[in-house]
Amino acid sequence: MTAEAACRATVTGLVQGVGFRDATVRRARALGVLGWVRNGEDGSVLVHAEGPAGAVEQLRAFLVEGPPGAAVAAVDATPVKPEGHEQFAVRGVPAGVFVVQEHAAAAHHFDLRLEVDGVMRSWAVPKGPSLDPAAKRLAVQVEDHGTGHNDFEGTLGSGGVIVWDRGVYEQGGRVPWPEALDRGHAVFVLHGEKLRGGFALQRTRTGAKPQWLLVKRRDEHARPGSDVVAEAPRSVLGGETLDELLDG
Repeated sequence: MTAEAACRATVTGLVQGVGFRDATVRRARALGVLGWVRNGEDGSVLVHAEGPAGAVEQLRAFLVEGPPGAAVAAVDATPVKPEGHEQFAVRGVPAGVFVVQEHAAAAHHFDLRLEVDGVMRSWAVPKGPSLDPAAKRLAVQVEDHGTGHNDFEGTLGSGGVIVWDRGVYEQGGRVPWPEALDRGHAVFVLHGEKLRGGFALQRTRTGAKPQWLLVKRRDEHARPGSDVVAEAPRSVLGGETLDELLDG
């Protein structure tokens, strides 16, 4: 469905702990509206809605009333650009930590690792992650790692490793983790020092080393035409670039 309108809304009042998010998801899906809802740190509820203009307006009207038990004080809604969402879902469901390590080995690459059920599910990304939604990065799934490897940086044989980015992430989409990964399409939201916002992993080939595509979602953190790997090459731990580590 092509979105005709989009808005970002902040709902204040007694709106957390009263089923506001779940009620918003149900109403949005019934209206055919795409986007997300999440709890704000200040007690508000944040909503991004996109779709047919009439449906988006009906959802905004629902936010003014809220579900039974809520007491809405105000709804501040601003028109924004559509982000191209595929569904309407709750954001803010913690999933664990993530780390991206730049690795000089036989072939230079970046290792994307997501914590899933106590281990780090891992993908080798030859060109590194991108904040440009048009850049579809090959990601080759490799063996799981333990969480104790997340802070490692230093020389390794004739190569070396730096922690290029790290933080926490949220699961996204309707399918819970790890089922989403098992199905081959997983949506998640990164909160790193360099990588932020929505991303998706789409499996394109199965086998001993399954191949995936890592894609940045079109949201407020997207930077079309950018090259974050070249623009921000330093470790978020030691501050060195990988070349400086190897030369030292």
